[in-house]
Amino acid sequence: MEVFKQTPNISKNTIKPIGIVLHHSAGSYLGSVSWCLDPKSKVSYHCIVDLNGDRTVLAKDNQRAWHAGKSSFKGKSDCNSFMLGISVSGDTNTRRLTDFEIDSVAEWCVGKMRLLNINFDNITTHREISPGRKSDVSIQAEKAIKDKILYLFNQFS
Repeated sequence: MEVFKQTPNISKNTIKPIGIVLHHSAGSYLGSVSWCLDPKSKVSYHCIVDLNGDRTVLAKDNQRAWHAGKSSFKGKSDCNSFMLGISVSGDTNTRRLTDFEIDSVAEWCVGKMRLLNINFDNITTHREISPGRKSDVSIQAEKAIKDKILYLFNQFS
């Protein structure tokens, strides 16, 4: 199941996404959704995925969500200005993703890759775009998600 709940935590300027950043929120699914809907948090993702694979979309693809903070990717700074952000709940450094989460994140990513012509090499993690500052998602979670993305992308190409 997927629902849309517009976050107030977006910039006025629009973006043309060229990539996707994988995140974990550290909090529970419902708590993370609630936090991203609170203007005081100044935090948002384009999408958050629950343990059972349900998704809450918080921002449209062309909206600049506030998920990356100080960041750079392939020599370009401010990833919020050109990357989509998708998050799972909890801390992937202390727990394994469920198969439902892996499938849901991968399906969302493949849909965006096809719709927005995003290259697989432009799927990254918060850990990689903010080294030393962020640790999400874990290497294990990244591998599981990327393996599933490749499987789905190649299966239906």
